[in-house]
Amino acid sequence: MRGFNSNDIRSGRLACSLTLIASLLLIRYCYCYIRSYAMPLEVNETQVEETITIEDIEIINGMNEAAEEIIESDKAAYEEAEAAQEQVERTEYDIPSSFVNPVTGKTVSYKGGKTIERSSRITYGEAGEINRLATPDQDGFMKLDNRYLIAVGSRFDTEPGQYMDLVLENGMVIQCIMGDLKADQDTDSTNTFTYHSRCCSEFIIDKNTIRSDIYQRGNASLKMSMWDSPVVTIVVYEDFYEEA
Repeated sequence: MRGFNSNDIRSGRLACSLTLIASLLLIRYCYCYIRSYAMPLEVNETQVEETITIEDIEIINGMNEAAEEIIESDKAAYEEAEAAQEQVERTEYDIPSSFVNPVTGKTVSYKGGKTIERSSRITYGEAGEINRLATPDQDGFMKLDNRYLIAVGSRFDTEPGQYMDLVLENGMVIQCIMGDLKADQDTDSTNTFTYHSRCCSEFIIDKNTIRSDIYQRGNASLKMSMWDSPVVTIVVYEDFYEEA
């Protein structure tokens, strides 16, 4: 269920390049060793002089050129992968500053609250699998591929394991991954906000390790001061996590 990921290309090409370069250097060393010590010894001489022939120079130069070609090829592949990653299709969703509560019909202000959801409750389907793969950070927030697991509404048309960014009003960008879907019955008419908690993003946490102040107040924005700002844009990428 995954799109393009440049990390796979980088790591694969790098490992291949290093192996080839190491092999060339080993061959070069062995060749020089054989040329130096496989020569016949003269009984009356105490030192053997190695004669570097034109053939030796050509072979060594050929090995050096091959190694340089591998390095250049790997560099080109890395740059290509970087460019491709930047071109991954994305959709940006603006987050309004208010919404209509579907129960009361009143307009409610969105002030940036970010609620929490227990990972242990998410056990179904692909969302359950993503949560099983994730691990808590030092504050008890579940992470996978160095991204925070979050639950969002159906407006964003995401699937479990899909990469997302939360862009805050203060400029902070929180890299996330879709870990659960909010039920439409719990969200406003645009399926953006959970109407009873007034949030558009629920951070998935581990109940056993979550920081006590965050758990008691149910507010993920307490994790760090830069998170205490409303979400103004949610960026959804056509890129997915895939287990190695």
